[in-house]
Amino acid sequence: MEKSEQFLPYYRQCFVCGDARLGRLGVRFKIVDKKVKATFTPTEKHVGFPGIVHGGIIMALLDEAMVWAIYAETGQFALSAEITVRFLKPLPTGQTIEVIGYLVRKRKWIWEVASEIQDEQAVVYARAWGQFVVAPSEVNEQWKEALQQTKT
Repeated sequence: MEKSEQFLPYYRQCFVCGDARLGRLGVRFKIVDKKVKATFTPTEKHVGFPGIVHGGIIMALLDEAMVWAIYAETGQFALSAEITVRFLKPLPTGQTIEVIGYLVRKRKWIWEVASEIQDEQAVVYARAWGQFVVAPSEVNEQWKEALQQTKT
């Protein structure tokens, strides 16, 4: 792991970042050069059509990257207010991908964030742009208390 990389915590029950032994995706994000990044290899469990990853799985990965991008930059959690996804090409199962999220702009109560999914050759399969609202401070504190630290 490079000096500029720092793994983020996770919530065991979360569909995307939660514990794979609990049936979750088990994706672990880290901070790299002011972005959050994670790798994931979808399997046949994640299909919508044979050999093609379900759009809902792709959307969940993009959403998760945007939430963690906000957390990495601000130390706060936010909730999706609006997300636009552009699916550029079908994502095949077995293809290891990188999910990347980054903060575009912060306004008083709204964060504008972006994310994308690309393969090892930097071919982009999907992109998302979103507006997120800050979670109330008491909710933020509850959620932070539920986090687990990543050991790897």
